[in-house]
Amino acid sequence: MTTTTCAELFHDYLKEYAAQAAEGHLPKQVIGIMADGRRFELDLEGVNLGPFQKDKLIRHVLQAEGAERYLYATVIRIEDDDSGKVSERVLLICAAADEYMGGDWAVIRAADGAITLKPLGEWSGHDPGQMPGTWFLTDAVVVEPEERPRYAALWAERGGTVKADQAGLLW
Repeated sequence: MTTTTCAELFHDYLKEYAAQAAEGHLPKQVIGIMADGRRFELDLEGVNLGPFQKDKLIRHVLQAEGAERYLYATVIRIEDDDSGKVSERVLLICAAADEYMGGDWAVIRAADGAITLKPLGEWSGHDPGQMPGTWFLTDAVVVEPEERPRYAALWAERGGTVKADQAGLLW
């Protein structure tokens, strides 16, 4: 079993995510981490599922691959009710069945395509089943047995593979 905490994984992944943002890319993905250090990536870009179906896909993949922790990265768009202005935020979360660490950042786009992430706050806790985005290894999302073949096929379509941990580094 790994001894890496969600806080350590979160901060390591944040560095990699910020580097990708500086190059103009904001990944939408889930990275599952198994007890032996192997990992897999579920690319969520272009996934055309409703929110509950996407949650079930994530839950199925984490469960099927035996992930003990995961990192979840997504971009959300927020519209101001008064001005109608749309802003972007990045949400990053690392979670296990009993702990989580998360944060969000405002997205600032430069004319050259580079992206800067402005910190808005971080949070952590030990009750992942109570907070959306952290609950994928808890019983908060249920994939019924008859749904599993559908999500297994979607995982296979996304090119689902497990990668060895390279010299103790996740990225």
